[in-house]
Amino acid sequence: MKKKRWRYYIDKRFQNQFIIKFSLIILFNMLVTLGVVWIVREKSYNLLPNGASVLVQVDSSKALSLKITEKGEVVVDEEEGKLFFPLKAKEGEAPKFYNAFDLYLVPILFVSFLNLIMISLFSLFFSHRMAGPLYRIKLTLEAYILRRPITAISLRKGDFFQDLAHLINRALELKEKGKEK
Repeated sequence: MKKKRWRYYIDKRFQNQFIIKFSLIILFNMLVTLGVVWIVREKSYNLLPNGASVLVQVDSSKALSLKITEKGEVVVDEEEGKLFFPLKAKEGEAPKFYNAFDLYLVPILFVSFLNLIMISLFSLFFSHRMAGPLYRIKLTLEAYILRRPITAISLRKGDFFQDLAHLINRALELKEKGKEK
């Protein structure tokens, strides 16, 4: 039975560079998104309904159809009136007002940091499949150069560079056969 390896950092320098590069993509994405939201904050009026400068909570269960008469009076008119939704607030408290920046900031930060964590973990496991074979190939070539005994490079199923390991094994076999003659 093959011994299962639990060490995912094989070549720390290579894997750290790989993880940092993937993470920088997410950080760049986060900064661009936050920049866009900040710009939208300055011009949020275009995004909100009816050109409003902020969003507020309304109580839709208490909607009224209101109409302004020619005399300027506000009356309830179910047929011709426009819907009016009173602001939703607890008794004695002012209603909450939201602008686009306030609405989007926390979700964008949360999703960006979640992406950063997922990409970092993915990078670690993905780079492990590259770093392990490269490390094994490097050890074999160093042993060959130093004229130490070498064994065939064997890689785990799912590792990258299977074809490279096979070519190196063949080259070393041919070299050993050439020495025997």
